[in-house]
Amino acid sequence: MSAGFDNQAVRYEMSLSMDEAKTGTRKMLTRQGKKLEVIIPPNSVDGTIVKLTNALQVTDNRPGDILITVRVQDASAGVVVVDDATFSREVLLSSLPVVVDFWAPWCGPCRMIAPIMDKLAGRYTGRMKFCKINTDENPGSASQFQAMSIPLLVFFKNGAEVDRSVGALPESALRSKIDAVLG
Repeated sequence: MSAGFDNQAVRYEMSLSMDEAKTGTRKMLTRQGKKLEVIIPPNSVDGTIVKLTNALQVTDNRPGDILITVRVQDASAGVVVVDDATFSREVLLSSLPVVVDFWAPWCGPCRMIAPIMDKLAGRYTGRMKFCKINTDENPGSASQFQAMSIPLLVFFKNGAEVDRSVGALPESALRSKIDAVLG
């Protein structure tokens, strides 16, 4: 924590495309059912912190700031690999809706859906975050989200599960599900 930042501050991460980071953008942050406009300045880089001074007075009726760490998503980065340790930060605290692919290397249908996820990660950059987690290496998350059959795609919005799908989906069906979540 840098000097001058209030200990009462609440932290969020906000994912931006490289173009949004370069040109600057306006995003909405929802907290406690209240929407706050976040203005990201031009030429922001990964790790830039945007401070919403005394924003907790609006959302929580108490003093305090909201600190937003900018995460710049390189379109070529595609699908983000998460594990039990990073799941909460990358998925549940994401400002973007997220689709998580629970998979394993030995799973044939999992290998079929991987290139579709990669393709759509590029298409939905800045609007939807794509993650994958190896269920064999991360039993905690697999158990928490009851990933008993894979591939399992779980869709999150504002940290909450909003949809799930078991089995390899064709690209058109996955696009429809993503569009419904973004809708």
